[in-house]
Amino acid sequence: MIPRIFCTMMLERDIEKVLTIERSVFRHPWSHDFFRLILSDMNNYVVTLRNENGILGYGGYHLLKNRANFLYTKEAYERTIHLINIAIQPREQHRGFGTFLMNTLMGNARSRNAEYCYLEVRPSNQQAYSFYRKCGFSVIGVIENYYPQERENALVMGMGLK
Repeated sequence: MIPRIFCTMMLERDIEKVLTIERSVFRHPWSHDFFRLILSDMNNYVVTLRNENGILGYGGYHLLKNRANFLYTKEAYERTIHLINIAIQPREQHRGFGTFLMNTLMGNARSRNAEYCYLEVRPSNQQAYSFYRKCGFSVIGVIENYYPQERENALVMGMGLK
């Protein structure tokens, strides 16, 4: 039997479990207060990926409205999203859950008439970079010293949503 997975809106009561994933995936995890701030912003769409055993991962984006003048594209998009985070528990990675979560996020963005999505990723994070490429993103720019703790640049990746 195939396990049932589904996404639900992230709630404040989910933050502690999400923080466990956050701390296991990222070198510089977000704080409880930062998650509360993200959840309070109505322009953010943040979900948890679940199965019958609990939370497997989470992800979200921020919707930029009113013709976002995006530095890296030749076009001006009416509605752009910034993928703010996506993470799957390490023991659950490479099982298609990240793709399911990404498809859920992009599907929701399209339903809100978003036209473009961008994100930042560390060049040293080959696993994430490969995942984003597989999802259809391509490199559209570089932000120097974006991760100041390690003095690492960020690759900016983007994808049209139409």
